[in-house]
Amino acid sequence: MNAESSHARQHILATASELFYQKGIQHVGINEVIAASGVAKRTLYRWFPSKDLLIEEVMKYRANQWMQWFKTAVSERGNTPKEQLLATFDVLREWYASPNFRGCPFINAVLEIANASHKAHQVSIDLRESIRQVIMHLAVEAGVKNPDFFSQQYLLLIGGASLMATIERSPDGATFAQTALSVLIDANLEN
Repeated sequence: MNAESSHARQHILATASELFYQKGIQHVGINEVIAASGVAKRTLYRWFPSKDLLIEEVMKYRANQWMQWFKTAVSERGNTPKEQLLATFDVLREWYASPNFRGCPFINAVLEIANASHKAHQVSIDLRESIRQVIMHLAVEAGVKNPDFFSQQYLLLIGGASLMATIERSPDGATFAQTALSVLIDANLEN
């Protein structure tokens, strides 16, 4: 794979990712991705022989980007693991408030693709587990009892805040989740 070819693949992924997020996966056809990315049909099909494969690869691409953003943004906030745990919802609040926020792309994809065996579902599950691992690591460092259980509770908070932001078009769910997280942390700190 040469650099030009790799660049074309990345460009297709970035273009399809944006189109899928803005319009919905089911409302974007391959021809629209080709036109928007400015690549030849043959180039797209060399990398992505089917729309299902393109969807899966876009989800992986987006998940990698999202996790890098999330981990970096959280690590830049707070001086302690507890502060960083709480800062996760500051980071999410900013995301929810951004003008191009159209909901969590991973929840959107799972809801849009009815086939639970589609690989996009597994990408969403894997991302959820990656988030849980980050939270569990911070919980261990903060001295939280039973960090595994705590990390599952956290996932409920982030899921609820994300759905609230999507449905209500408001970042307020992050504030409510952050308040609940503070109570959870304090109730679960080892003495």
